[in-house]
Amino acid sequence: MEPLPEEKARLFLQQALVAHLAVVSDGEPYVTPMSYIVDGNRILFRTKPGRRFAALTENPVVSIEASTFDDETGDWTSVIIRGIAAVADDDATVQLTLAGLFDKYRKVLGSPLSRGGMQPISSFPNVVAVEIDEISGMSSSGPFSLRTRP
Repeated sequence: MEPLPEEKARLFLQQALVAHLAVVSDGEPYVTPMSYIVDGNRILFRTKPGRRFAALTENPVVSIEASTFDDETGDWTSVIIRGIAAVADDDATVQLTLAGLFDKYRKVLGSPLSRGGMQPISSFPNVVAVEIDEISGMSSSGPFSLRTRP
């Protein structure tokens, strides 16, 4: 395994399409997938009311993980952040999030996975900003090392 320099970890995080948000809910870990954008030193995403939203408002310390795995080669990359989540209720952040999500996921809007396009803000009324406190990344190997599985 090879650690990723912070610059490469941040670039990977910007480019990954899906990440997983880990929160503590009722004293237990709870992990959900999410679509997101990176804006400077924060991650922005939309969420519905429910277990995930309740958990991050009760305990705002969260982890986010994004990864890839290549079935052909066994190569993998993983980036993990630790941060503090807060509901973003200012119009500028909400609009930035909506525009950024639309731009990032433009290619898959209209695919069978998108359910006909971006869901309206009313169905995901909460925008959350996670300030990145720590970031780390690992990859399967450098060009001359043996490959390892995650």
